[in-house]
Amino acid sequence: MEKQNTWNAMVHAPFKKVVKFDLLCIAMGIPIGAGIATAFLTGDIYNLIP
Repeated sequence: MEKQNTWNAMVHAPFKKVVKFDLLCIAMGIPIGAGIATAFLTGDIYNLIP
């Protein structure tokens, strides 16, 4: 039973940190992806790459 408690402490303790990190990455990725998609759709991607 001691091993199970250790496992729970290792796995479930940082879960909130992982969720915050994922949300942060998603929040940063959406504008970047939207900008790249807009550049592709408007043809400006060719002007950005020399």
